[in-house]
Amino acid sequence: MREEIPRHIHRRWHRDTRYYEARVEQDLWGDWVLTRVWGRRGTPAGQVRHDPCSSYIEALERLDAVTRRRAAHGYALIWG
Repeated sequence: MREEIPRHIHRRWHRDTRYYEARVEQDLWGDWVLTRVWGRRGTPAGQVRHDPCSSYIEALERLDAVTRRRAAHGYALIWG
């Protein structure tokens, strides 16, 4: 039996008045993308960055790197 790959992984971190989100998802063409969103909590302003990945494994490795950086910068994982 083939193991199902999650089509969407989403994590969110908070620190003081800041937030950071990261998502691994496929775009319309089936390519894997790491999307990062960050900004000040409670405001509509923020930034978004979409990083194309060559594979699902690369996307997961980049997500793990983001997770380590958020922890090193004092962010607490809220969900994901």
